[in-house]
Amino acid sequence: MIGSRDLFGYRNVAKLAVRAGRDGRLRAGVYAPGSHRLVDAERCAVQHPALTEVVVSALEEAGTLGIEAYDERRGTGELRYLVARYSAWMRRVVLVLVSACADDRTLRELCRRLVRRCHSLGGVVYNHNPAPGNVILGRRFATLRPPAELVERIDFLKLQVGPASFLQSNVWTARRIYETALEWAAPSGADRALDLFCGIGPLSFYLATRAKAVVGIEESPAAVRDARSNARRNRVHNARFEEGLAEDVLPRVRERVGRLDVVTLNPTRKGASRAVLEQIAALEPRRIIYVSCDAATLARDLDRLTGFGYRALRLQPFDMLPQTEHVEVVALAEKTVTGFGLGATGKDSAEPFPEPR
Repeated sequence: MIGSRDLFGYRNVAKLAVRAGRDGRLRAGVYAPGSHRLVDAERCAVQHPALTEVVVSALEEAGTLGIEAYDERRGTGELRYLVARYSAWMRRVVLVLVSACADDRTLRELCRRLVRRCHSLGGVVYNHNPAPGNVILGRRFATLRPPAELVERIDFLKLQVGPASFLQSNVWTARRIYETALEWAAPSGADRALDLFCGIGPLSFYLATRAKAVVGIEESPAAVRDARSNARRNRVHNARFEEGLAEDVLPRVRERVGRLDVVTLNPTRKGASRAVLEQIAALEPRRIIYVSCDAATLARDLDRLTGFGYRALRLQPFDMLPQTEHVEVVALAEKTVTGFGLGATGKDSAEPFPEPR
């Protein structure tokens, strides 16, 4: 296990549900496992102190303004979630106020008060989410105080991350993961690489330092916009990003370029579907680098890749989230059987990836 530099205060994001406490004060926290019981977490020791300052201040000022917490059972109230993200490079926090109410006037006053009170506060964003259920963010965003995005630095990269995009919550450990993935992928100057579930693009950009061309595939439109902006920001000219589900985009990639040299993937906790793994194998990469946040689904997917002609050779766990049970793992699988699944449609083009459609 590769440990984290910081055991407390490492977490750069807080996503907290807001509820009214028994004393009438607003509380924010996370749900206990397997329940709908909220556990107070606004002062959680693993999150950066700047996040705690902003979250606690937001709850206190909202209470002073008479802003009510959203009650899912009754369908009453306004404030549903607080989402705060911290950039160690900028030393600023962006706060997202998630509201069930379409009228944001009281939240604008809350924003003004927080700006005066919290020196670390950068941007403030309003998000309207009236839909029932546990999805945190709705589709409508409005910037109450710019900027809506943060820029974080990881090694040589400056990465823009918007309020709807994902960034690893422990930046120090994330850098070690990307370095390991690049070392194991070992692309040459003539290699073409594919990065699935690429998010805002950090692993794609690491691969682009050595590979001839890289294409990233990501489902989230917001993350793809951030990835393309990050390519311009970091002057990366050999990486392209396509929006869509991996199982929908992969056939197009296979039709255009045929065989690939390296594939990396970093899926959500549920892992990759069998269809996606089969399509990866059909591209016949020499190496597959799998970054996983769930060891159980990783084991399942490596077993499936074995059936598609690949063998897992190396595994490296990382303590991404100290004080929790979660472990991040980088896995290397190499091809042992040639000619899987390409059939008559396979081709081996030497051209780099074209511009995305």
